[in-house]
Amino acid sequence: MKVVVIGAAGQLGSDLCAVLGERAVPLTHQQVDVNDPLGLLAVLRETRPDWVVNTAAFHRVDDCELDPGRAFRLNAVAPWNVARAAAEVGARTCFVSTDYVYGRDVPDPRRPWLESDPPAPLNVYGTSKVAGEDLVRQVQPEALVVRSAGLYGVRGSGKGWTFPQLMLHLAETRGAVRVVDDQVLSPTYTADLAAAIVSLMEDGAAGLFHVVNDGHCSWYEFAKRTFEIAGVEVDLAPQSTAEAGRRAARPPWSALASERLPRPLRPWQEALEEYLEKIGKVPAGRTR
Repeated sequence: MKVVVIGAAGQLGSDLCAVLGERAVPLTHQQVDVNDPLGLLAVLRETRPDWVVNTAAFHRVDDCELDPGRAFRLNAVAPWNVARAAAEVGARTCFVSTDYVYGRDVPDPRRPWLESDPPAPLNVYGTSKVAGEDLVRQVQPEALVVRSAGLYGVRGSGKGWTFPQLMLHLAETRGAVRVVDDQVLSPTYTADLAAAIVSLMEDGAAGLFHVVNDGHCSWYEFAKRTFEIAGVEVDLAPQSTAEAGRRAARPPWSALASERLPRPLRPWQEALEEYLEKIGKVPAGRTR
């Protein structure tokens, strides 16, 4: 199995390449332009992959509100370009999507969203990713679409910080941290996500899968657990989404679970602890 990984320098892309090893053909944004259909096709004709995984995205949620044209170019049209080029050379496509395809509604009774639940985004970012899912599956009905959430990885985020890194930085530099407690998600370690995606590709999986670490929490609870594992004393307090004053609307409830995965990923708390160990933020002598 030969797999082209677009966005190989990112936190998910780098973990995918690590799991795939010699089967990976890593491509950075400098090596391939997802907005150039002819260039994409030339690269795929040269590499002749079995799969193409597209991790490239415009995921600065607030900036998407200011530049919806760019959001749709990178999150919808570019994945369409990738899927068309992949189909031309006989490769399968894997498109990575987001929990932000939900948000306008909250399930009753409250439970994680499943693959059978229809999306209802409430911001430009989520809407552009839904469009990307639809366009990819229009080109390749057998495409693999993976929705995940709250990603963090050792390579770091294109935004500058992973959420746990940002929390620890704020604790060190400010001493007091305020985090929203009215947004619930399923935080996911990219090492676990990458392993699950590779397993799905090896099995020839098709269609939509929710792939997240098991369980869910608010961003406040995510921060609190980060500080507990790292042994950091900080003045941590909750705040509302309205108090945070962000430009884009955020889903109050975007917890995910799967009705299609053979087995769930490990709990998010366990994955977070391993991640913090990997980046050297767990005190010496601490045992799980």
